[in-house]
Amino acid sequence: MNYRTRPAEHICSLEDLFINYLGLDIPIVPQTSSYSNKHTFSQLFFTQNTNQCDDIDKILSFSVFKDSSLEKLKAAALSPRQPMYYLIHPNESYPTGLKLGVFFSNLANKNYSGNEQPPAIREILKSIDYDKLCSHLAVLIENKCNEKQEFITELQSYLSNVMACDIELTSYCSLFRCASPSEYLTTFLLYALFDDVNFPAYASEVALSRKNTQSGKTAPAIDLNNPHFQKLMNDARRTDRLQAFATYTLIVLYSVQMLGAVFSTVLMDSYDETSFKWNMFIISMLCASIILTSLRFIPFSLHRKYSELSLILEHSVLDEKNNTYSITWNHFQNCSKSFNAIQRNRRIIITLFCILGGCYVVLSFVVNSFPLLVALVSLSFGAVLMIDSMLYDHIAYKKYDMYFMDEATKRIPSSAYGAARMCAWDYDPKMDSFRHTMYNRLTNYSEDCIRYIYDQVSDTARYSWATMTAFIITLSSIGVVAEILQLVRPDLEYFRMPTATMLYSVSMILILISGILNILILLRARAHFQKMAEFSFYAGNPDAENSDSTQLFRHHLYAGSISELAIARGIYNYNFSMYEQGICTSDIQPPDDRYHPTFIVNQKQHLITDVALCIFVAYFSLAVWHTNSLRNLIYLPALVVIYILWAFTIYPFLKYKKIKTSIRKL
Repeated sequence: MNYRTRPAEHICSLEDLFINYLGLDIPIVPQTSSYSNKHTFSQLFFTQNTNQCDDIDKILSFSVFKDSSLEKLKAAALSPRQPMYYLIHPNESYPTGLKLGVFFSNLANKNYSGNEQPPAIREILKSIDYDKLCSHLAVLIENKCNEKQEFITELQSYLSNVMACDIELTSYCSLFRCASPSEYLTTFLLYALFDDVNFPAYASEVALSRKNTQSGKTAPAIDLNNPHFQKLMNDARRTDRLQAFATYTLIVLYSVQMLGAVFSTVLMDSYDETSFKWNMFIISMLCASIILTSLRFIPFSLHRKYSELSLILEHSVLDEKNNTYSITWNHFQNCSKSFNAIQRNRRIIITLFCILGGCYVVLSFVVNSFPLLVALVSLSFGAVLMIDSMLYDHIAYKKYDMYFMDEATKRIPSSAYGAARMCAWDYDPKMDSFRHTMYNRLTNYSEDCIRYIYDQVSDTARYSWATMTAFIITLSSIGVVAEILQLVRPDLEYFRMPTATMLYSVSMILILISGILNILILLRARAHFQKMAEFSFYAGNPDAENSDSTQLFRHHLYAGSISELAIARGIYNYNFSMYEQGICTSDIQPPDDRYHPTFIVNQKQHLITDVALCIFVAYFSLAVWHTNSLRNLIYLPALVVIYILWAFTIYPFLKYKKIKTSIRKL
């Protein structure tokens, strides 16, 4: 990443950010038609105008340099032959023959590689105090936010976009435990100015210093020679090697199976369902599908074990009595009675869905139509999602309206008024609009609220993983059933296939799709289980001295580990746990902990998307697959357009209007 170069076409350079957005007043050099480098770095490295006084000690006291380096920098600042002199006197012209202007120009463009960076420039950069520079940039950001409130959201978007372009930069932000915009921006600036050889050493020094001074606590030292700790490390290394071996072995086996499916499809011209070779091939593919489906859980268990060992190694505490390291891992307890009641109802709904699924299987054989089974299951799953959401809202919102309804009010509590009470704090009656029209990604959540958000991150990851696993197993099972029917007697009528050749082709395509999905899920397994373990630990252990859950929250947010949906659901659950204690929305502090209409709309848009996918699958199964009529695909784009209009235009408009109407009636 360069100071002056755009990380991507849609992302401005750091120079543009500081000058055009944060308001640094930098003159343009006529000879080069570019901004003056020495003026730019002078304003970045000094918190006050260096031309306001002649006392060099006072000037340096306003700098972002380490106190221990000031004497050395003072000596360099006295010589017009040193670049430090021109940081303090940016209006002075460079002397001829020394190429000091080239030094600053190369610094802006990061043209240095290896140890080519001049020692004088290198000394200046190594002398920068990370925390002082953070404070200086924080003042610039605060001043800009006072002028333009929405700038903070724009800056957060910029930081996220830059991190998405450079994985190594993301690792440095994690190393520094960045938790505020100024810290991220400081890391970006230093990463852009240092050469690639010297920055890792500087980063290690800064990370160690910040870790020792963070929250005024010193983490207990870990005895690396402790036998139990060494055993844990050896177990972690062995598990890591085993999980890698199991994962990549399965990937190779899935690839071989997929290649076999491709080659067999190419040779379909010579297909004969009575051929001994084809029967043996189908048997081998059937056995491979069953074996691979069973073996895929081995790397999953190893990934789960490795994630637990990683947590113990990172957060373990020495038990001096037994001379062993252990970890207290409490499971998150949701205090909301409404949430627990909804969970019980959800289990009942899922049980009924499974019973219906069994009935649908019988019905599909009676009607002799597998597409009918797919359509009924898909529609029922969409109905389950809708019923679950409606019950959730009806129970929770209605209870909230009942909690805070005036006793003199003679009406029955309703979910509509409950939602209005929750969102009334965000409503501006003069403007007839809500103050929050988009997510406030630069958050100031309380520690308790963060616990609920962490729990939702873990819960969402667990739910999505279970859903993906169930989907892949279903695909594999369908392929296995199709192969068995191929082997016994191709039942073309049940699968609604015109020929046995097409049925065989579809079963091979299912093997290809399930193989690709299995490979993708195997590659994601390690990150998934570590994320689950990490966020579950943070949610259940808020007071652990070495968990750093609050400090790491904004880093996880910037890194994309926490979705907006998880934030919405976490705040929702946290708010209801507060309501049941008699605390209304306006009393919840800080305001970022409060629920607002954008959260409601965001969650419902996700629900509408899921239900729409179920409807699309059902339509394709009945209108196209069951009837063997490709002409019916012409109506599918119309359904997509209806979904887009409803989810992103009509529903938000109606929802906001309904909440406003209910607020005015309260």
